[in-house]
Amino acid sequence: MNPPTILIAPDSFKGTLTAARAAGAIADGLRDARPDWSPQCLPLADGGEGTLACVAAARHGRRRRARVVGIHGRPMHGDWLHLDDGSAVLESARVLGLPLIGDDGPLLAARGSGALGALIRAALDAGARQIAVGLGGSACNDCGLGLLTALGADVRDARGRAVTPDLDGLRRAVAVDWRGLDPRLTATGLTALCDVDNPLLGPTGAARVYGPQKGLHGDELAAVEAAMARFAAAAGGEALTTRPGAGAAGGLGFALALLGAALVPGAPHLIRLTGLDARLRSADAVVTGEGRSDAQTLSGKLPDAVAAAAADAGIPAFLASGDIDPAVRDRLAARFAGCVAATDLAGGADRALRRPRYWLRRAAGELAPLIDAAAADTDR
Repeated sequence: MNPPTILIAPDSFKGTLTAARAAGAIADGLRDARPDWSPQCLPLADGGEGTLACVAAARHGRRRRARVVGIHGRPMHGDWLHLDDGSAVLESARVLGLPLIGDDGPLLAARGSGALGALIRAALDAGARQIAVGLGGSACNDCGLGLLTALGADVRDARGRAVTPDLDGLRRAVAVDWRGLDPRLTATGLTALCDVDNPLLGPTGAARVYGPQKGLHGDELAAVEAAMARFAAAAGGEALTTRPGAGAAGGLGFALALLGAALVPGAPHLIRLTGLDARLRSADAVVTGEGRSDAQTLSGKLPDAVAAAAADAGIPAFLASGDIDPAVRDRLAARFAGCVAATDLAGGADRALRRPRYWLRRAAGELAPLIDAAAADTDR
């Protein structure tokens, strides 16, 4: 019998492994257990960290760079992808990501999304009129205020003064004037690739769910949510606050929706864009993974989208994660033909994080007999 055709399509393991390195570790683990296997690596993303690399590996285009002021407040080169069909792909994490902040970066109140607005302007300058923006992994919670002002919106406080393009400015914003908005946006198709489906406001909104991860606590959560609601009303976008994905990347989904963007789940879009869905139809199994699998995994994160695409293709999906929340193990087991966590093999998170590639490789090896059995049952 010929060796099974196995696709490896993980997300990045944030803070430890890129999607490409994670895919390589999984492939090595499978080959350790089955030396005759030749798994094929297709590192993916869901709109967050790694989106550019994912698309660049699958589509023809070239990297471009623009000089921007990053979320850390310093000038930097922000890169984006100009595809051969003339469209552009941007990744918010490249210029707004938490790793840019470091230990001495600005506090959350002084962080804004202006660098992403500058990248959109650069894509417009290059002639792109179809722009996809990956949202995820941002270190800001400014409801896209910085992005909108970078594109020409005029936002003022109660005394008529221009606000700063950051969370502090959002707290003071009461009026939005759109007359200076870049006119090219009206002829541009915008797509926001959202890595989560949260709305802007409410118990699952941008402030209450992601604010604590970025430094908001206690009464600040309610105050920032109130500021977001006030800004949405001033911008004429109250109807957009409930749209799934509006709360992505600290409210950047909402800001892009104000500009007419379609908010779409990033993972399924990138699965189609990279051609993984077509390749699954001639495969026997697929292995995906992420740094930590929890309840959000089953709300549209990349592994869940890969499992859905595999089900459509009639093949089993397997999950190799850095860690798995015990509360969702049963639900994941119903979604995947096999699940394994590196932390379980390492004996804890600290030990797994010291050698993430090694323990992920070991985890993949644990999946090999399950894949072997499932692939043998796959009718091709």
